[in-house]
Amino acid sequence: MVINVRMKKTLLYILILFFLFIQQSCINKKNKYSYQNKDKTITIELVQLSDTNHTLRLSVNDSLHSEWKLDYPVFHMDFGDIDNNESPEILVGVIKTTRFDPHLNKRLFIFKITENLYIRPKWLGSRLGQPLEDFKLIIENGLSFIKTIEKEKDGTYLVCKYKWRGFGLEFVEYVARNISQKKAESLLNN
Repeated sequence: MVINVRMKKTLLYILILFFLFIQQSCINKKNKYSYQNKDKTITIELVQLSDTNHTLRLSVNDSLHSEWKLDYPVFHMDFGDIDNNESPEILVGVIKTTRFDPHLNKRLFIFKITENLYIRPKWLGSRLGQPLEDFKLIIENGLSFIKTIEKEKDGTYLVCKYKWRGFGLEFVEYVARNISQKKAESLLNN
């Protein structure tokens, strides 16, 4: 039986969605963050509408104020001030293709919250150094960094640290290279 390219892509997409469903069922990841902005309580929430549709919602004092639709599977969300300007950003891990990379891969999107409290894209990353597996916002010595797990070409994993620089992420250092996935996950969470 000959399977055409379109059918292969569809089957791969279904398989990725299945594994995401299993991952999200087994791991309870936070999808709601709140913070104070003057006299207002700002809440950011990732709402899953279907397997491949999500919406970022920003509420002010429990009243919906802004939304941003994501037409992709989401595998992770984090929240914090990545550019150290005292205004938080929303980090969202999505699975999608891009114009320059037609393969379904994990990508990192960063959204800012404007002064008028609207969600707007800050950086829609197509790729880091290696294929992304997971990420986490960390604070070290009062500065924010994004720590990532990426997959090496030989199948092992690496953990990197990035910082925000102007209009994108700048590589800071390798935390570890050529390690197992379990070791990478341990380093990501410590």
